[in-house]
Amino acid sequence: MPPRALTLDVTKTSYVCHSCLSNLQALHPNPQLWLTRHASNLARRLPPRLQPAARRTRGAQAPLSKQKLQQTLAQLQGGLPSPETSSRPDEKPNQDITINYFNQDINGHRQQLRNDEEFSAMSGGLDIDVESAINRLEEQMVNTVEMLKRMERGGMQDKAEKLRGRFKRSLRLQYKGKTGPEDEEYGLLRIPGFSGPKQRTIASLNKFLSRESVVKDGIPKHKDLAECWKFYSAARKTLSSAWGNVPREVWDFMWMILSWEGVENPNRMRHIYVLAKDMSAAGVALRGSQQLLAIEAMFIEGWQKEAIESWRKAVVTLGSKPDTFRSYWELGVRMCSIHGDTERAQRAADTLLKSARESDARILIPIVRALSIKEATLEQAWETYQNMRSLLGETMTIEDYDEVIGSFLGSNCVEYALQAFVDMMFSGAINVRGKTRLPIAVSNQFFVGKWLKRLIGAGDLDGAYKVVAYLQGKGIAVSPIQLNGLIGAWIRSDSAEGLEKAESLAWDMIRSRLAYVDMRQRAGSMERPATLFDPIGLTARVNPNEDESEFRCATRATAETFSLLAENYCTRGLHDRLGKLWKAFRHSEIGTTSFLLNQVLRSYTENGQANEAVALYQSMTQDHNVRPDAHTFLALFNTLSVNRLIQRDAELSERDIIDGRRFFKDMVRSKWMFDSPDDFIYLPRTILFTKLKAGDYSGMIIAARAMKLLFDFAPPESLLIELAAGTATLRVKTRRNVTRVMEGSKLIGGLIRQAREELLREGYDVNNMTVEQKAAELHQVLEKLILIKAKAEHLRPEVMRPALVEAADHMGVHDIVFGQDARQIAEHRKVIRPTMIAEE
Repeated sequence: MPPRALTLDVTKTSYVCHSCLSNLQALHPNPQLWLTRHASNLARRLPPRLQPAARRTRGAQAPLSKQKLQQTLAQLQGGLPSPETSSRPDEKPNQDITINYFNQDINGHRQQLRNDEEFSAMSGGLDIDVESAINRLEEQMVNTVEMLKRMERGGMQDKAEKLRGRFKRSLRLQYKGKTGPEDEEYGLLRIPGFSGPKQRTIASLNKFLSRESVVKDGIPKHKDLAECWKFYSAARKTLSSAWGNVPREVWDFMWMILSWEGVENPNRMRHIYVLAKDMSAAGVALRGSQQLLAIEAMFIEGWQKEAIESWRKAVVTLGSKPDTFRSYWELGVRMCSIHGDTERAQRAADTLLKSARESDARILIPIVRALSIKEATLEQAWETYQNMRSLLGETMTIEDYDEVIGSFLGSNCVEYALQAFVDMMFSGAINVRGKTRLPIAVSNQFFVGKWLKRLIGAGDLDGAYKVVAYLQGKGIAVSPIQLNGLIGAWIRSDSAEGLEKAESLAWDMIRSRLAYVDMRQRAGSMERPATLFDPIGLTARVNPNEDESEFRCATRATAETFSLLAENYCTRGLHDRLGKLWKAFRHSEIGTTSFLLNQVLRSYTENGQANEAVALYQSMTQDHNVRPDAHTFLALFNTLSVNRLIQRDAELSERDIIDGRRFFKDMVRSKWMFDSPDDFIYLPRTILFTKLKAGDYSGMIIAARAMKLLFDFAPPESLLIELAAGTATLRVKTRRNVTRVMEGSKLIGGLIRQAREELLREGYDVNNMTVEQKAAELHQVLEKLILIKAKAEHLRPEVMRPALVEAADHMGVHDIVFGQDARQIAEHRKVIRPTMIAEE
């Protein structure tokens, strides 16, 4: 790159060379506004380093040739005719010429250059150290070539050829530049003019710019985006002392990276805003697309008035050119609409839509959104929507309608939103605006359900709630299925506001359910319901400070409503609210579901009320005919002390053996089936660990045999290792756990080898075992492990049989385990077909 300014001190002649003269003309370029482009001959007034590229492919500017410079000096010093003087033969050149070279920095300070080499370095845009390094590299390459020639002359042609091939491959791997996302090419990128220990930030930025992996295949990676801003922001302060040293190609390259649009670049506008200001400070003219993005970044960063003013001033340079016409006017519509200047936004939209150039009527959506905010301009917003709809015609998509509907719902204009949805569903054939009673095609749960489902699916939960309130005011009852979906969506949002709204709506539905039950009971007893029967104190709202005139949902709660609240309360540990919910459920005359029961059991257990949990289970199953499921028995086994207390108590462990056997008996006798793979894994695992911790070894053997027949359960090898180690999980990597797991794995491996040896002695092919044989082998290993834990591995079977028979009687599986009663097994099976496959 040529120096910023060159001044010649000619002592014996007035001659100035053509190269220096061209640089003297660019000493003080006219200042330009950083966000506007003028239609004048700007490119001709700027120095070469600031002129925009004439082609899309941009490479580094070629430095002044050293040979050409020497020829020029020889011509001047030797009296040879130069291109500038050859046209004047009557004028004799002066033989004695002394040329002094100067460099002028950005602040106007001039410094005389020492010699021709320093002038060559400054005019080429390279530091002296860099040029010296290049010269050394050239010398090394020449020496390498000479060495290869000597090896060939010495009879080492094969080795020389091999080294020559490696040398050529290394040359092919040299830096070839970078390619942007639009196939634009960037040459060797580097910021010259900074050196020394205080310029480490510039060195880091240069190292990043020279990295070949940056923007590979024209697509910046997340690492490229982060590191580009990291190194540039660190170097900004140093660069600001000499902005002119930054080549235009470096600015374009950093702009290309930092302006990349995607989720990987969340701070895109902030970075563009800073980069555009720096480019303006450096005197670099922004291209049209860059100016538009810089204006948008300024607007988003909070400088709305300034951005709109910059946009207005660029109407001639950007608003009339074909390549920026559409983007310019669309940006103006969006900015003016957000800023509230709807009149200017409308004029910009009219200019765009009425022009002969291609345009998109969807640009009217921001205007609709801005006009719908104020009641005074609501009709104007509706007319703008109608205009857009007529312009788009059949090309208007569902997403376009969603944008319009969301705009009206956000402004509490539910009637306009409903009309837009009706337009979408019926192509504008039905008009509902201003009508007290809605047409039958609209006032039905099917139509309303489709709208609410779409709003909830799009995440517009507040809009869906407004629709519910509006339709209830029109006498349209919303289905509890849709409201339960809204409650669930609010709960899943994990926000305090969402949880509060979900709880408020759910309790409104519960109040409606209790009021309905009260009216039904009074009607049955021929009493006129004067006041609402409130047995659990639900008359007051959840928040007593709420306005009583606020919307109250009339849709009645269902079992799903109670289940959603119960799960949420249980997860958050709100035992008191769960107790209130359970009390309301008891008065709602809704058939009790096992899901709600399981949540209450779990809450009781976590709150230290295990006895109350067991009593509730007995009451629900015996008095109210609630059918338990796998989750119910998981909750019951977790009420035992061995699963709740850290320190074991001998007396409580004895009680756990009795209760555990009783729970197992209830589990076998109850009519339920496995409904998920998780239950199928965790229930047998919980039962085995519970009996192991309680010391019920005989009950553990009976449970394993019964679950094999009823669950098709085969203990996987990982579970055997956990049981052998005595730890409930292999993922806790403490030193003690690791030691226990290693010992357990060694024990299980030995037991499996013993089982294989027994099969070999019996004549089985252990290399081609069937699934049933593998399951039988793992069951055999499990029983041997239980005997080892019980220190009864040397007892004969007849000695252990009485204890096993007693356990089977207590657990209600004697006929199943010892009698192998096919009828009993078929009646109490919990799986339709075998689903558990033994792990190898």
